[in-house]
Amino acid sequence: MAAKGKAKSAADKVAVEESAATIDVTAEENMNVKEEEIVEEKPVAKKAVVVVPLEKDDEIEVISLIPNVSYKDSHTGDIYKWEDVGQVEPMPFDVVQRMWQKHKNYFKSMWLKPLDDRVIKKFGLTGTYDKYDFLMDESNYTKENIGKICDSITSTPSALKLSLCNKVKSLVASGKVSDIMVIRAMEKNLKIDLIPLIG
Repeated sequence: MAAKGKAKSAADKVAVEESAATIDVTAEENMNVKEEEIVEEKPVAKKAVVVVPLEKDDEIEVISLIPNVSYKDSHTGDIYKWEDVGQVEPMPFDVVQRMWQKHKNYFKSMWLKPLDDRVIKKFGLTGTYDKYDFLMDESNYTKENIGKICDSITSTPSALKLSLCNKVKSLVASGKVSDIMVIRAMEKNLKIDLIPLIG
């Protein structure tokens, strides 16, 4: 009987040790989980964007937003011509800067657009060209945006308004704008015939 008791207490001791080991492992796992939860993500350092300053000889591409635009630089006597919408002419930055100083309407009336964000920011024209980009993006011609589209087109200078109305006509004719409510709203506000263009 004594042997059985000793065997039993030895078995109990082993069971208690195994149980303690299990508790230790579980506690260690919980600590690992807690440590993982506490670890904070460090913010990733953003790379600095280096903006190269504009030099007077830098070549700036300037695109025409309306047809038949020309400019004569009084300093050099050079003549620049844009016959079609979308035509691009390279110009030295100092010429573009003189054009801005003497004839701001080339840019404020959106006849021309410098294809360099540095120039647009320097001249304070970001909002002007954002409006133009909004009008040129065909995905904006929706019921939700139609009021803004019509207001933006009607408030643009007359030369650009003609180009934008032609763009609207081509969007309707090509089927890229097909919502009848949008088409009717543009017809009414822009005073152009669009329904006959639906194909």
